[in-house]
Amino acid sequence: MRSWFQRTRLSEFEQKIVNNVDKHGCHISAVFDPDGGEASFAYSVGFTKTLDRVSGPNSPEVIAFGLPNDVYGPAINELLAMCAAGFQLAEGERIPQFFGDYDCIVRMVHQSWIEEAYFNSAIWYHRTQMGRDFQNAAMLVWPDADHVLPWEEGCAEWVCAAQPPLYLPRLNA
Repeated sequence: MRSWFQRTRLSEFEQKIVNNVDKHGCHISAVFDPDGGEASFAYSVGFTKTLDRVSGPNSPEVIAFGLPNDVYGPAINELLAMCAAGFQLAEGERIPQFFGDYDCIVRMVHQSWIEEAYFNSAIWYHRTQMGRDFQNAAMLVWPDADHVLPWEEGCAEWVCAAQPPLYLPRLNA
């Protein structure tokens, strides 16, 4: 009798993730609240595997919040191409005009936020397909209409609310 805990076959969803990483370099998991109470977000799965070959071990996965759903895929795919060409995802790195006329800033996600609520599929992929724990993520942070970032004085409240500060330590960790 086969042990329940030793599955040898992937579910259809898991196989889709593996196939997307193999074919495109990453899979993009989009999460949204249909009631609109929580900010939508999307994160990459497979950046680490794909970029390990280019920029060395522990390249981060990527997460972004509060953008229109049709923006996440192109943005994350563009960033993967930039990183494959040598761009390094590092704390505070500015990406000029990444969102049209607006720059974005790379902020490294604090370890206390690396959890299933934000990175479920990435955690699964790293453990089962890469044989290691998921440890490293970068957040793309965008400004308000006046180019003010969430940690700067005067940033529009809705922009701050749409982007939880995963780059800060969790208060109740």
